[in-house]
Amino acid sequence: MNLAETYQSEIRSIYDRVLVMYQRGQPFYETEVTIPKLTPLPPPTEVMNRAFYLWTLDCIRQLQSAVNELIKLYNETGIIDYDVGDTPLLDLWLPRRLKIDDIYVSQLANNFKECNEVLARLNQYLQPFLVE
Repeated sequence: MNLAETYQSEIRSIYDRVLVMYQRGQPFYETEVTIPKLTPLPPPTEVMNRAFYLWTLDCIRQLQSAVNELIKLYNETGIIDYDVGDTPLLDLWLPRRLKIDDIYVSQLANNFKECNEVLARLNQYLQPFLVE
C-alpha cells in the first residue's frame, strides 16, 4: 500500500463529492456560500518520518473540515432527516503514532468510509428538495 497515494486519491474523491453536494444544494441556501478549499499538498517525503506524519494529520483535518462545513450548511438550510434532526459533525480518527499496521490501515479506511456514508445520507436528505 502506498499510503501517500491512498490519502491523496481517497481525499480527492471525497472532496469531489463534497463539491457536487454544494452545487446540487445551491438553489436552497438562504445566504451566499463560500465553498471550502482543499489544499492537497504532496507528501513532504517518501520516508515515513515525522514530516510525513504531520502531513497525514493535515490531510485528515482538511478532509474533516470540508465535510463538516457541508454538514453545517445542510443543517442550517434544513436539508436534514426530519425524524432524526441535524446531521452530527464528523470526528475522524487521527493517528497518534508513526507505526503503520493493520489498525492504522483499518482506521484510515473507516475515516474514508464514514465520510462517504455521511455524504450518501446528505444526498438522500437533498432528494425531496430536488423534486419539482
